[in-house]
Amino acid sequence: MPIAKKMPIAFNYLYFAMILVALMTALAWGVNLFQQQPLLEIVVAVMLSANVLIAVGVWFRFHRQISRVNQLTTDIANSFLQPQPSHNDLSSAVHDPLGKLEVEVQGLSQHLSLELSKTSNKQAKVNGQLLSAILDSAAVAVYAVDSSGTCIYANPQCAQLLGYQTADELLNANMRKIIDKNASQSCLDLTIQDIKEDTFWRADGTSFPVEYKSQPLDLGEPDKGAVISFYDNSERLEAEALIRHQAHYDTLTDLPNRFLALKRLEQLVEASERNGQMIAVIFLDLDDFKKINDSLGHEAGDQLLITASERLLKATRAEDTVGRLGGDEFIILLDGLSSANDAQPLAENLIAGFRKPFYIDNRQLILTASIGIAIYPNDGKTPSELLRNADSAMYHTKSIGRNTYSYFTHAMNKEVSRRLAIEEQIHGALERDELSVHYQIQLDIRDGTIMGAEALLRWDNPTLGSVSPAEFIPIAEQTGVIESMGEFIIKRSLEAAKTWQHKFNDSFRIAINLSPRQFRNPNLVQSIKDKVSEAGMTPADLELEITEGVLLSGHAYTLDALMQLSKAGFCISMDDFGTGYSSLSYLRTYPFKILKIDRSFINDMNKDDKSNELIIATIEMAHALGIQVIAEGVETQEQLDELSFMMCDYAQGFLISKPAPFDDLLLIGERYKALHQKLAVQEKADVLKVI
Repeated sequence: MPIAKKMPIAFNYLYFAMILVALMTALAWGVNLFQQQPLLEIVVAVMLSANVLIAVGVWFRFHRQISRVNQLTTDIANSFLQPQPSHNDLSSAVHDPLGKLEVEVQGLSQHLSLELSKTSNKQAKVNGQLLSAILDSAAVAVYAVDSSGTCIYANPQCAQLLGYQTADELLNANMRKIIDKNASQSCLDLTIQDIKEDTFWRADGTSFPVEYKSQPLDLGEPDKGAVISFYDNSERLEAEALIRHQAHYDTLTDLPNRFLALKRLEQLVEASERNGQMIAVIFLDLDDFKKINDSLGHEAGDQLLITASERLLKATRAEDTVGRLGGDEFIILLDGLSSANDAQPLAENLIAGFRKPFYIDNRQLILTASIGIAIYPNDGKTPSELLRNADSAMYHTKSIGRNTYSYFTHAMNKEVSRRLAIEEQIHGALERDELSVHYQIQLDIRDGTIMGAEALLRWDNPTLGSVSPAEFIPIAEQTGVIESMGEFIIKRSLEAAKTWQHKFNDSFRIAINLSPRQFRNPNLVQSIKDKVSEAGMTPADLELEITEGVLLSGHAYTLDALMQLSKAGFCISMDDFGTGYSSLSYLRTYPFKILKIDRSFINDMNKDDKSNELIIATIEMAHALGIQVIAEGVETQEQLDELSFMMCDYAQGFLISKPAPFDDLLLIGERYKALHQKLAVQEKADVLKVI
């Protein structure tokens, strides 16, 4: 019997026992059993009274606890809406409140267990649906297999990647045979859980690269299953291959780039150290390629580079390396040579290949190339040294006329080293106050007066010494430093002209040269005007010399700038006339007021009749067009007299004055002024004598 039921019965027995003892004691006392012992009689009477009081207290206490138990039972039944107990339970509970409470508590326990069971089943169902929805919507493919490799689950992405219509087609199939046509029906290896790369097969027999990961699956069996997740790795591998290709190949021509070409050269050097054969490094640069970009645009230039790379590939062997270093520079690597002369046939073949016209945008272009050759191990032991020396040989080729090839010599290396030093030092030359302006007088042949001077830039560097303009001007042009140099020489020239005019009270014009780079600046015209205005001078005090290099591009902004300068009152002159192939057309197109005959023609005067005839023809043609003529490089009195006879307007050269600083120019001016006055006085005296 449960303890809850035994407790009320025990209380009943104890209660009745106490009552029985009290009655028996009272009976004994009533029949005077204790009369012989008065003290005992008193004790029995007291004990009887106490027993009665205790019994009454126990009875009240017990019935009060029963009422509390009944109330608790009622509250439990009402709170949880327990079902009513059976008739037997009710009949037994009438006299057994604790038993009734026990029944109610048991019912409550059953109710709670039932509710918890319902909640657990519902949550498990929700969790299962949620997990299924997550796996079905996952972008990654997932399937599960038992210990034998049989598919027990597959999501739609798995079926799609493997080429099946639905995931049901994969259920109960051996996944190892499906994803790997050559695999045996072996058990899965669950010891490796890292991400791995592999190749899976589709239903149609095609394969694709994947990345996959396997996780053990406990199926409640001695053997474990597995859950495998994977995704198609094709796009990532293609992207990586594209990145590798772009890192090693030129994006325009698809030739090996500088990095890959030098890596290939490094491998060839290592191989040549073992076999003792030679390597030729050919450095090829397209001549005047910049003019193509400037005149036809970069799209035409890109197309020309692509066509040029195709010609290089056709001219070389399959085992040769042809790469693009950048811009219009290419490299060709030849290995297995027995002598340096073995590279000569290819060099000649490359030069000949570039003599054929290029057809770009329905235009026929003639483009030549300059080549430099360095040989391993004669000209260098490392890839960087070989490339540098081949580059030196290429620059030498350009200096001797282009459109040919040159082998490297140590003299070339000195030349290139000098060029690199100039490039390094030319930046900051103005800030270090290393530049100065010298002036060479221009003489009016007709009356012997000084009409002006040409401003010539000079550079004296502590490291390089006195650097010739023939060396640093082209480098300044290429590096862009020429623009700041141009502003410097304009400012100094205007100051010199102003000082001369105030000192001698005479007109004086300074001639300066404008470079092609300066014409790219859209503010060129306004900048020159502003500097003239700031100096308090007029445009007539400044002569702007233009070489044919400025005009070759044919850009509209060049013509516009020259027209604006001419309208503003500046004197525009063409420098080095006679050295270009189309100078006559320039005289008709551009607003020239002065033409300067190149010193090479003056130097050949009186050596043959043709030189004199060309000078005469040039002077007459210029005068017919309203253009004045300056002869450069006049070094003898005979040349000056001949030019005077030819009606040349002005002369410039060492006979008249060497380029000199402005202070020396003023002294030269004073001597010419005094001489001119002396000649004028002498001429006046001679006239008076005749009269």
